[in-house]
Amino acid sequence: MPPKCNNKLNDRDLPERTSCIGDRIKDPLNLAVTTIGRQAMLNKFWNYEVLRKYFNTKTEPPHVQLFSQPKCQIHVANWYLLYRWLIFIAWISIIFCSLFEFGSYKPQYNWEKWPIYLTNWDLALGLTQSFLGALIVSKRWKLQKDSSYNISDMKLTMLEKSYWIFYTVTSSLAIGVTVTYWTAVYNPKINYIDPLNIMLHVCNSILMLIDLSITSVPIYMKNVWWCLIVVLFYIIFSIIYYAAGGLDKNGYHYIYKILNWEKPIQTLLICVGCMAFIVLLHFLLCLFDKLRDCLYFRITKKNYHVPSIKTDYNVTKKEAEIV
Repeated sequence: MPPKCNNKLNDRDLPERTSCIGDRIKDPLNLAVTTIGRQAMLNKFWNYEVLRKYFNTKTEPPHVQLFSQPKCQIHVANWYLLYRWLIFIAWISIIFCSLFEFGSYKPQYNWEKWPIYLTNWDLALGLTQSFLGALIVSKRWKLQKDSSYNISDMKLTMLEKSYWIFYTVTSSLAIGVTVTYWTAVYNPKINYIDPLNIMLHVCNSILMLIDLSITSVPIYMKNVWWCLIVVLFYIIFSIIYYAAGGLDKNGYHYIYKILNWEKPIQTLLICVGCMAFIVLLHFLLCLFDKLRDCLYFRITKKNYHVPSIKTDYNVTKKEAEIV
């Protein structure tokens, strides 16, 4: 039997004065309402309160030190500084080989066609994020040599924010380019599995996976729209290029065969599928990010006997004021 309703309720507990009739709570208009708990859950569902809370709540950005230190240390060691510049050199080497077609079994030297391919967009983004990362780490490495250096005095600047955007986009796009190329674009009659092809469509993902395993840069699911904007820009570019009569390096009136706007409905469906695939990849990278954090936490706890307290780098304003 449901408990009897207690009529002795304070006015401040309810927005309006209520009455207990037949073990149900009725408002002044005598509109019957179902059980309080179930009705509250339904209201939250139909009013999308959970979604509004997730998308409208302004969360604090990650701590600035996450963009300049490896996952296994809280400072910048010499090996990490060297690593960041080697990664930058690797990206610039791939772009250099791509431009001059070093490592290709059948070079065509169509340099003017280089900017039309999504693979090369990915290379440009990878070069940008690696250069910004190297600058941030170099800056932190110099600052920590000063005896008066305090990490809490550092602030999240446009440099770190730009690096975060480029890093997030490149992580999803590099793997997306690799998977899409080998499953839907590669044609053994036209393309060759030569050193240049491996560098363009394998090494790009390897570099980002290595970075994802070592760096502390966070990846959030809510930032997937950064990746989608880049993909959408490329789709719009491909439409404009097709309308202007642009050809690929082999003389076909499209950039990729799967991106042939002579078949607009089919190509549009492929574009929607590619964007959905990018969302899936980004979700998997977020899971990888969480697993990486758990793994490093367990290793640190085992080796240094750290108490079971998870470090939260998202410092709120109130915490900052207390400190």
